Amino acid sequence: MTQQLDNIEQKVKQLADAMTALRQQNASLLKENNKLKADLEAQHERIGELTERLTNSQQALAGERGDDSENTQKLRKQIDQYIQEIDKCIEWLQNA
Repeated sequence: MTQQLDNIEQKVKQLADAMTALRQQNASLLKENNKLKADLEAQHERIGELTERLTNSQQALAGERGDDSENTQKLRKQIDQYIQEIDKCIEWLQNA
């Protein structure tokens, strides 16, 4: 009978130790989980900022492309004028 009580007492102590270890592990995991949630939130914010910067950069680039298109058209007109002047010069030389 005494041995049975000793066995029960030993098992209760083992269960108490296991429960203490599990509580410590649970607290550690909760702390880690909260840290990971905070890190995830920070990453979401960073992604939002980077997405906004990318959008702004794309819009600026699109605006620059529009300016390039205007510059290209101006250059083409100027080149066309030069070609017309060269053609006039060649015609004048041929007639001279």
